[in-house]
Amino acid sequence: MSKYGPLHHGNDGFFNDVEIEKYYEKIISLEDIWIDGPFPANERLGWVNPLLFTETIKSCYEFQQNKKGPFYPREKDLKTEIKYPLTILFVGMGGSIQTGKVLSQLFSGHDDYQVLFLDTTNPSEVSNVRKKINFDNTRFVFMSKSGSTLETNKIMNFFINESNNDTHMWTVITDEGTGLEKFARNNSFNVLNSHKNIGGRFSSSSHFGLLPSMFLDHKFDSLWLHEEKEKHTLKKKCVFLTYILEQCAKYDGFLSIKIPEEMSELGIWIEQLIAESTGKDGKGIIPLINVKNDHNYPRIIFNNTSIDEFRKIKNTSHDRTELIIDFNRNNIFEDMFIWQMSVAIACKIYGIFPFDEPDVEKSKLNTKKILDKNIDMENVAIPYSDNDINNMINKNKTNQVLYINLYLNETKEISDSLNKFKEMLISAHDINIVTGFGPRYLHSIGQLQKGGPKNVWSIFFYDDNLINHYSEKNNYKDLSDTFKAQMLGDFNALKELEINAYLFNIDSNKPNPFDSIMGSIKE
Repeated sequence: MSKYGPLHHGNDGFFNDVEIEKYYEKIISLEDIWIDGPFPANERLGWVNPLLFTETIKSCYEFQQNKKGPFYPREKDLKTEIKYPLTILFVGMGGSIQTGKVLSQLFSGHDDYQVLFLDTTNPSEVSNVRKKINFDNTRFVFMSKSGSTLETNKIMNFFINESNNDTHMWTVITDEGTGLEKFARNNSFNVLNSHKNIGGRFSSSSHFGLLPSMFLDHKFDSLWLHEEKEKHTLKKKCVFLTYILEQCAKYDGFLSIKIPEEMSELGIWIEQLIAESTGKDGKGIIPLINVKNDHNYPRIIFNNTSIDEFRKIKNTSHDRTELIIDFNRNNIFEDMFIWQMSVAIACKIYGIFPFDEPDVEKSKLNTKKILDKNIDMENVAIPYSDNDINNMINKNKTNQVLYINLYLNETKEISDSLNKFKEMLISAHDINIVTGFGPRYLHSIGQLQKGGPKNVWSIFFYDDNLINHYSEKNNYKDLSDTFKAQMLGDFNALKELEINAYLFNIDSNKPNPFDSIMGSIKE
């Protein structure tokens, strides 16, 4: 039971509208809900203020429409008969870029712009983006709240070296006073300062989320910020979702989420929000995205806030709920706000500070140590494991979660092969599996993997041939080295935490790269 008192009221055991208001106002009290952490909570509460949302929309619109800014053709562009639409390439990691990636799946875009997103140091994926762009009609937006994000800075340096160094093309979004802002202003880049009191995964309604929306032709409907009826609906959804998260924390900490394939980026956004906010101090809610449900957990539709949906949870003997996501694309920022609020509240109930990610630093420091040695990364030995996966499973059969970290190309072929591999493991050994492609998972499930519940183990998949191919190309060598160092940095971080971790080298060019491993799994 929550410290905030019983959630259920009334003759039928469920709360009414008056009780919703009481419960909501109690749990969001800023004097109580935000627990003490490594820095004052009010440094990360900017997103709670609805006025900031409308102010940021205005700021982004003015930046986009500025006739002296980067998104308007200049006279010399017209003279060279520059071809439109413009390409807008957003570069960032984790919460800085994920809202934009969500929107890109939900909206078809604007006729005047081709919008691309890049959030990996994988040299193969950077190369694919490079082939899609023409510097004459591409504008780059580099996004990093801290201004020190390794991946963002490495990719920025790559494109600067590749380009004609036209400063009009470059824009950075970062906090005031960061090293990135200083670099940008010294080199005559365009600068859009983000709000200091909004952080990463809670930044959907900040410049990081709203500027991309301008180029994706998203039409804002902000009635929910002002209308009392809409406000009550928001509170009702928030109480509903908070209760589900509270039940997850009360039992085994798992939340199964079903989300349509065409909204997969939203699944990653939710995964990061839950995993990075709750996964610390040996605790955490573990999001299982689109994992096959063989246990017939009760299915709850998120956007259906009826009493019947609550009754499904109340009357079940199961200790898990499967949450079906039914987002309204036109109200995406409202739904994101509800998720942010509910997760933050659940963290209070769970006794966790929601706004930091302390264990992420372990991987970062290890990566930096490897890169700072200034050695030829081609000669760095990779500690590959014995390919006897059955032996690994037997050694870890008491662990509840297997994390699969993939330092491979994120292609449909690899994803399909991975899904078959996961289904076989789940069927044969009834284990929970969370997957992520590196290095982007470091900014999503990376905190949960290291700081959350300790009954976990990890497998890394890596392709030597892929990296060696790009390490021989001078312009990609720095990215290739960084990609490799990030994998080893995280692998070493898990070892230091005494979490069992194994590293496989596979040929990702094969049609089904996991087949050889699947063939060795005993039913």
